[in-house]
Amino acid sequence: MIPLDKQLHIFSGGFLAALLLPFGMPNAWLGVAAAAVLKELWDSTGRGTPDWKDAFATIVGGSVIVIWAVIFRG
Repeated sequence: MIPLDKQLHIFSGGFLAALLLPFGMPNAWLGVAAAAVLKELWDSTGRGTPDWKDAFATIVGGSVIVIWAVIFRG
């Protein structure tokens, strides 16, 4: 079972990728990766609980949407 926190990160990454797709697939993926890493850096300043698994889950969610776009949008 995937913990709820990780599920939310996967969903957020996918949602962000979908929002960024009009700017190109590489830009969508890079935007999601940057947002994931920056969010964990923000958490590491004492404003949250940093966890590399959260960044990974966010990137996985974004990657699923970008790969879907590559397959179905050409």
